[in-house]
Amino acid sequence: MFIPTSFTAAFRRAALAMCALALLAACSSDKPVPPCPQVRVDNTTAALTKFRDGSGRDLTDVEYEVRLVGYQGVCKFGDKGVDVSMDLVMEVASGPAAKPGPTPIYYFVALPQFFPEPAGKRIMVVNHDLEAGAGRKARIEEHGVHAFIPLKKEEPGAAYDVYVGLQLDQDQLDYNRSQQEKK
Repeated sequence: MFIPTSFTAAFRRAALAMCALALLAACSSDKPVPPCPQVRVDNTTAALTKFRDGSGRDLTDVEYEVRLVGYQGVCKFGDKGVDVSMDLVMEVASGPAAKPGPTPIYYFVALPQFFPEPAGKRIMVVNHDLEAGAGRKARIEEHGVHAFIPLKKEEPGAAYDVYVGLQLDQDQLDYNRSQQEKK
C-alpha cells in the first residue's frame, strides 16, 4: 500500500507527541517540588587579585586575577536532606608580573548555618596552568561541586543559604573591600 510521505511524517510527529505525553504523565507527582536552597556569591569574595611578593600594589605587580563569573546548579531532595550540585565558572587573567606554570586557585562552599563546624565551610582547589603575558585570559569550569544539607522532617531546604566564593587571605580581602569603597 502506498502512503503519502506527508501523512507518514504527520503520523510520526503525532506518535512522538503521544510518547512524550505518556512519559510526562508517568513522571508527574502530587507532591509539590520544594524550593532549593539559595546559592549566593558575595561581591567581596567573587574576585581575587594576586600580587607578586613585596610591598608593591599597582598594576605592574599583578601576577593574576581570578573572577567567579557564573554558576548554575540543581538540588536533589532525599530522606536525610538536600544535595546541591553546582557548576562554577571562573575567569583567570595573567598580569604583568605573571609567573607561568601551575597555579592553585582556592575556592569555598560555605553553609553559614553550620559555621564554625567543619560542615560549615569546605575549601577546594582547582589547578590552572598560568601563561606568561599580561591580559591572557582563560576560563575554568568546575563541575559537580556539592554541598549536602541535612534536613529535619518537614524542614525546608530554602531555609538555608549556600555561599560560593574565592578563598582569600586577609590582605586580598582588604584589597577587595578597598576597591569596592572606591566605586
